[in-house]
Amino acid sequence: MNRYVSERYFTDGANATIGNFELFKIRKAKNTIRLFVLGESTTIGYPYMHNGSFHRWLSYRLAQMYPDWNFEIINLSLTAVNSYTVLDLAKELPNYEPDGILIYSGHNEYYGALGVGSTSKLGNSPWLIQTLIGLKHLRVVQLIFNTMRGLSGKGKTDTSQTLMERMAADQHIPYGSEKFNNGIAQFKTNINEVCRLFSVKEIPVFISNLVSNEKDLQPLNSYMKEAETSAKSYYDKGAAAYRISDTLAAKRLFIKAAAHDQLRFRAPEQMNEIISNAASRYAGVYLVDTRKIFEEHSQGHILGNETILEHVHPNLLGYSLMSEVFFSALKIHHILPADPQFQMSLRQLQDQMPLTAVDSLFGTYSVVELKKAWPFQETTIKHPIPNTFEGEIAMAMIKKRLPWNEAMDRLMNFYEHKKDQKHELKVAEAVVLEYPQDAGFCAAAGKLYALQSNLNKAINYFHRAFVLEPSMDLARVLFALEIKNRQPEKAENYINYALTVNPDNQILLNAQAIVKQLIHLEQARRTAPADSEISKQLNDTYASLQQN
Repeated sequence: MNRYVSERYFTDGANATIGNFELFKIRKAKNTIRLFVLGESTTIGYPYMHNGSFHRWLSYRLAQMYPDWNFEIINLSLTAVNSYTVLDLAKELPNYEPDGILIYSGHNEYYGALGVGSTSKLGNSPWLIQTLIGLKHLRVVQLIFNTMRGLSGKGKTDTSQTLMERMAADQHIPYGSEKFNNGIAQFKTNINEVCRLFSVKEIPVFISNLVSNEKDLQPLNSYMKEAETSAKSYYDKGAAAYRISDTLAAKRLFIKAAAHDQLRFRAPEQMNEIISNAASRYAGVYLVDTRKIFEEHSQGHILGNETILEHVHPNLLGYSLMSEVFFSALKIHHILPADPQFQMSLRQLQDQMPLTAVDSLFGTYSVVELKKAWPFQETTIKHPIPNTFEGEIAMAMIKKRLPWNEAMDRLMNFYEHKKDQKHELKVAEAVVLEYPQDAGFCAAAGKLYALQSNLNKAINYFHRAFVLEPSMDLARVLFALEIKNRQPEKAENYINYALTVNPDNQILLNAQAIVKQLIHLEQARRTAPADSEISKQLNDTYASLQQN
């Protein structure tokens, strides 16, 4: 993603956010499934970012289940934007041969860039705003906007404030007010246009409903003039019902409390209705029920701290659950290949996902910083003091003294020095998730798995390196691993590659002949599995080839 693309949407460049840089080929290669992800801060994985986001959980799972396929999951999400950005980016995507579009959006319609209550606002007409966005695709128009802002007399942006505070202009938007309804209307217009656009192009869309903290977040701004219908009143009644285990009443009251919270950082229920209706209305648009799976993992089916960190952003459990429902939807609607080579359950994914302690602590520290500031202002929260090497790295990242890639370098060196191969592997796989186009990183992960005699994963990573940068060295390693794994059909591919480089090499020709013999014997064994003579020949031939 162009690092300056968000300047189309923000009237103040100091607030413009930067997204991921995930590479993909202009022309989609064979055996490639390409998915684009659109949305906001939840969709990009805040506060963990990088491999905490749901699309990285999904990427890792698919890479393990389908090692012969290439999955390009390109996340175009940006922090502090809304459906105007989703629509603008969506218009460009049909040109890039997508196999599907994944969307999670709706919490930022009021305070996201161009939102009805935002400091970054250009008006209330969706048509006018979309026209201005279109003009801002031109750098010269962006320059004019920046010049006009400079002449307007506005002072320098106070970057000591959180982005939430800088973006929220109107902090009192009553339920049912004109501005409240304008936010719903803009979301309905934009999301329906996104779904229509892809439906006409016959590009499948997987659009999720929204989740937010119902139980464990007091209203951020409760206007008390109408005490009985204030957010605080509804919340207190909900809490009382929850204490006596009346969960149905509690959930209803907590949802009302969120709806009447005039500081609108949580989407009202009307947004989920719009999402559901769009999925019903347009062909090829499918509802992803994130809310349901979050409820299933929440006490009394009331959303709270079990899955959500503060107002809207999931914790790591929550992001894994998001990946699960998107995975299930992709599978049900036949976007994924029919027969995976390996199975990976959600529990296995949660156990194996290469999230480092630094990633987790970075998220924890980020939320502490967020909650200490406006609008949460939780003064009882103590500033974290790291007491581990991982914590020190995470804190350096929080203070913007250390980028993620350098943090991973330091972490890898630390684990290598300790001879902690388990955590070395986690870092190696984490780096591959971040840089899947780097053959060296893939080979490094493969080498570590080979040292642990995990043949399937070693082969997976070495194969990915080979696809990116074929070489005799990688072909030799993969041939040996496939023979050790008793997969002569796959081993033959690497002998054939080697012979294209050295066609007259007698050692390679002899190995090719033995591999063909192994393929024949394996086929014979499948026909007669109880034949002990075939089994003996196979064992002897494998042993002979491995020795040589």
